[in-house]
Amino acid sequence: NPAVDLVNVLAARRAVSVARLGRLTPADTGEMARACLAATDVPESVKALLAESADGVPFFVEELLAGAVQAGALVDDGVGWSVSGHLEPQVPRTVADSVAHRLASLGDAARILVTAAVLGRRFDWTLLCDLTGESAEVVLDALRAGTDAQLLVADPTRLGAVQFRHALTRDAVLRRLLPAQLSELAQRALDAIAGAHPDLPGEWCDLAARLAERAGDRRATGLLIESGRRSLARGALTSAEDAFVQARQVADDPASEADAMDALCEGLALAGKVDPALELGEVLINALHALSAPPRRVGAVHARLAGVAAAATRWDVAERHLTLASALAEEAGDPDLPAQADVIAAQIAYGRGDLEQAGALARSVLSDAERLGLPELVCEALLMIGHCARTTGVARAEQAYLKAGSVAARHGLELLRVRALFEVGTIDFMTMRPPDHLNQARELAASAGALATVAQIDMHLGAWFCYHFDNEQAIAACGRASETGRRLHLHGLLGISLIGEAAAHGRLGRRDRMQPLVDEAMAVAGDDVAVAGLMWGLCRAELSLIDENRRRALRELDTMMDLLRTNPASPPMPPRGLWALVCAVEDRDGEAACAEVRASGAAAQSLTHGFVHYAEAVSAGRAGRHEAAWTSFVAGDEALENLTWYRHFSHRLVAEAAIADGWGEPAAWLGPALAQFEEHGQHKLVAACRSLLGKAGAPMPRRRASSGVPLVLRERGVTGREAEVLALLGEGLSNKEIASRLFLSPRTVERHIANLTAKTDLRTRTELVAFAARTGGG
Repeated sequence: NPAVDLVNVLAARRAVSVARLGRLTPADTGEMARACLAATDVPESVKALLAESADGVPFFVEELLAGAVQAGALVDDGVGWSVSGHLEPQVPRTVADSVAHRLASLGDAARILVTAAVLGRRFDWTLLCDLTGESAEVVLDALRAGTDAQLLVADPTRLGAVQFRHALTRDAVLRRLLPAQLSELAQRALDAIAGAHPDLPGEWCDLAARLAERAGDRRATGLLIESGRRSLARGALTSAEDAFVQARQVADDPASEADAMDALCEGLALAGKVDPALELGEVLINALHALSAPPRRVGAVHARLAGVAAAATRWDVAERHLTLASALAEEAGDPDLPAQADVIAAQIAYGRGDLEQAGALARSVLSDAERLGLPELVCEALLMIGHCARTTGVARAEQAYLKAGSVAARHGLELLRVRALFEVGTIDFMTMRPPDHLNQARELAASAGALATVAQIDMHLGAWFCYHFDNEQAIAACGRASETGRRLHLHGLLGISLIGEAAAHGRLGRRDRMQPLVDEAMAVAGDDVAVAGLMWGLCRAELSLIDENRRRALRELDTMMDLLRTNPASPPMPPRGLWALVCAVEDRDGEAACAEVRASGAAAQSLTHGFVHYAEAVSAGRAGRHEAAWTSFVAGDEALENLTWYRHFSHRLVAEAAIADGWGEPAAWLGPALAQFEEHGQHKLVAACRSLLGKAGAPMPRRRASSGVPLVLRERGVTGREAEVLALLGEGLSNKEIASRLFLSPRTVERHIANLTAKTDLRTRTELVAFAARTGGG
């Protein structure tokens, strides 16, 4: 290439410096696609196509998108971009012409490269000898020529293997074949592979399935189903679904189509795609009845659909399918199906609040599954045992989850391992440990295509950020969960995620953004008391307390408790503990409130645990048991050691009672609390702390001069500290430099910048710097 040669000469003379650009990552490719389409989001299938075919080359990203739009496979329906019909890579004209020119220069070697393209982008060159009738020497010479022409490169993943330089290069070569030629070559390749590798280990099964489909071979459906099941086993749900869909499309008789639908229904269920799984399941059941399928097979489908419906909290649908599955299990005399049905029954009982029944069923399933050697059911039973134990003690729950993860890993059950890891992450959340297990589980679930599990993890991450008062991060994580919940119609998850999002906006003073989210959550929640209870606790009572309206807050917390009492399986949400604390401060039988919260199992959650200890401290102090009050107060501080805002918020409530009852060190608690509330711009809490410090006879801390914050910023709710960060941004300082100047951590500076961006309705750091210059920053 003359241009490349010229650049190399100039670089050797040090006349120019060469910047070698790396390939785009899949995430970068998705961002570029969004920019090209001017869209807020791009369909997942389009992202997958670009990740597979563009090879991280920006030019290919643009060309593939343009080709999909021109072919009508990618359409803008006025709301956003969506896929219409079959989406496949369209080889750009420039690429096709370049490949054709280089193939023409290879002479007879081109025939061998065209044959290689039938085997896939990566191929075993030894197969080419049988397919072309040429010697190994001739084949290797042809491959060397293809490499010199920059059509081929060495496969970096396998020693001695070869691949086409780009996925589009291979597509361009392949399209030089007539359909009849392609079918004939695919059939010969399939026969050669089946002869050389009869068990089709590893990637051979995937290749054989693709070749059978191209050849129109009757083995295609079975091979595609087998390929998909192997993908399921390793947790690659998206690949599995694609294979099952293809299998159904090529099936040439009702029995084969039923096999493909059965596999696809299982894949959809594992991916958490509730509505598609339930709809396909009904079609499958009708097809199986038409084929006079044995009761065991029909019962297994009903059991699967019952599990899908239970996971989506559609209890009536779940119970209907469960009843049919149990009847068919009895008719078939099957030893495994009753245990499967009992797992679903345990899930339904747990969801309906009958923890005793759920636990008994799970223990029975565990015993049967271990006796029958059914590792999947062993894991399911252990997970349910963990759920039931979680309300009384996290240690036993964590033990059950860890055992489930160990069994899943030992038997190669990747998706169950993800679920077990996720549940260990929920224990981390309850004890407010760092969310390492949640992040690991999310990464594994995302790579497997388990979208519902990813959304559940995002919901928990959002709650973790919410309770650490990192509101912007909470909005981001809950927003991701909400988006998936809407798309997959996961109503319970969507409701809770929307409440987390709403609460974070409310804390940031964006009540206009909070209310639509609350309205949507209540609309989708139906009779889900967990969603309604969380709404009253976080979006009503907590904000009332921040507004220093304790009487209203107590009414709202009472409403929450009335709801949660109707379902003992409601999650151990921290507002329960806040209710006990406010009851104690308001002298409304705080001891009874603490006893009720402890009996519910909610105190297993660290924040709830801390609230209850503070409430017990208030009650003990009021009764004159000052030593006991101090002991409980210290226990509360220990529980909330890493939850800074909530610790100071509790101190503000407890200090009022401690001043009145003459115990503790309220003045020492109130000074740091006041600074915390100033940091968050919570002026009513600041005023309350100042008033209480006066009652305690403590010297009043110097006020942060609000006059130092320009009016244009104060009107937007910008705090003094945020104004300081804004001013230093205007001076061009980096986050690290700002952190050093203000004695903050870089993470805290990032949070302040995120808050400033939201409060000023700006989008980028550059816009924020320009705004700082216009307003004078702080």
